[in-house]
Amino acid sequence: MLIYLRDYANAITATGYLFAILGLFLTLNGRIELGTASMLWMWFLDHWDGHVARKTSDSRRPGAADFGKCLDGFGDFMHGVIFPSVVVVLVGQGSVLSLVAILALIMAGAIRLSYFESFGLTSDAKFTGIPVSYGTPLVAILLMARPALPVKTFPTVLAMAFVALAVLHVTTAIKVPAIRGRAIPIATILAVVISVVLARRGLTWCG
Repeated sequence: MLIYLRDYANAITATGYLFAILGLFLTLNGRIELGTASMLWMWFLDHWDGHVARKTSDSRRPGAADFGKCLDGFGDFMHGVIFPSVVVVLVGQGSVLSLVAILALIMAGAIRLSYFESFGLTSDAKFTGIPVSYGTPLVAILLMARPALPVKTFPTVLAMAFVALAVLHVTTAIKVPAIRGRAIPIATILAVVISVVLARRGLTWCG
């Protein structure tokens, strides 16, 4: 099994898992900003693995692509569904609204990923519905805006944002271009910058 991690694209995916595990660990220990900063690194690596896979498609060992597709799918569920759900529950302190939000998010995320695995991108390289990969960036954006919101309001805003995202995951009328080509380094730079800001904020609050 491990031999398939010698594949360049799969190795990038596996590296992303390390950041995801660290992100979950930090978040579950109450350091949400630091956890999100780490999870953003898995998010942008998730785009690089696909880019590398396409560039090296002719030289990959048999079975590496299928293995990588499954590995990537589990990663999408982790950073796009599980991680945001953990944040929503922690911030909402187990409220009924947070339960509703994660029920919607997990069900919609599972349906969305199953649809993608079955049908893939459209003929013009677009996703049907909002991809689950938008989950972690949405957490990051809301955390960036958190200081400007009333303390008691933020949990509600966070939960409702993910209820809305869950609906958009399964809205087939929406077509979203895949992040490819020149968009990948741009997305990477933005993710790194935001992760640094969140990490600095998290370390300051911890101090």
